[in-house]
Amino acid sequence: MAVIKEGAIPIGRMLFIPKQGNMTKDDLEIEASGQYTLTEMPDRFVVKNGECCRSIMVKVKKKE
Repeated sequence: MAVIKEGAIPIGRMLFIPKQGNMTKDDLEIEASGQYTLTEMPDRFVVKNGECCRSIMVKVKKKE
């Protein structure tokens, strides 16, 4: 699996991942140190921090 993006997401913030080709939500594997939501938009994916009181670490990988 190839790592697409990784980093910290502060409280109430989002991480944007540009779409590559014809990717869908099912093509992504996400490792996170807390709660998050994943939303698919026409040109990108949005990972939003769902924790109320702390930042989370997120690693987004593409399934092969």
